[in-house]
Amino acid sequence: MFKFTNPHPEQKLVGDCVKRACVIASEINYHDIAIMLNRYRKESGGSKFNSNENWKPFIENVLCGVKDSDDMQHAFEGHRYTVADYAETWVPHRCILRCSKHLVACKYGDYYDTWDSGNKGVYIAYMLPRYEQIVEHIRKHYPKLCKGLTLEKYTGRFRIALWKFKS
Repeated sequence: MFKFTNPHPEQKLVGDCVKRACVIASEINYHDIAIMLNRYRKESGGSKFNSNENWKPFIENVLCGVKDSDDMQHAFEGHRYTVADYAETWVPHRCILRCSKHLVACKYGDYYDTWDSGNKGVYIAYMLPRYEQIVEHIRKHYPKLCKGLTLEKYTGRFRIALWKFKS
């Protein structure tokens, strides 16, 4: 269920859970997510890319496509899932899980992070559409965010290539 994943291009273990979760769940490469989060600050008024005022509307509006959509889980009817429970229960989904001071990517029964965050409680799960739908939505509704970006798919190959050079 837990899969160690670090999409940072230089494999640095830094406090970038916002970027990491967005990359893994949306499948858009790290570089483009980082630039879009920083550009989105102009619209959101957030002080930093990872401020609540910035990442929440970025995920809801840009990645999910529709704010307060029925496809986005907000409440769990009194049941508090842990990240591990959620991944096991909601297997067919791709989402970003909001926990206390942390975001985790969850895809198809597994959760992806640089540490095992499976015991953290889930507050909100943001359901994401497929990669192609996200990219189409961004290009259509947020052309300033993606200007000059490729929005290429993150495959995780860069991480494997770095490991080959280190060994």
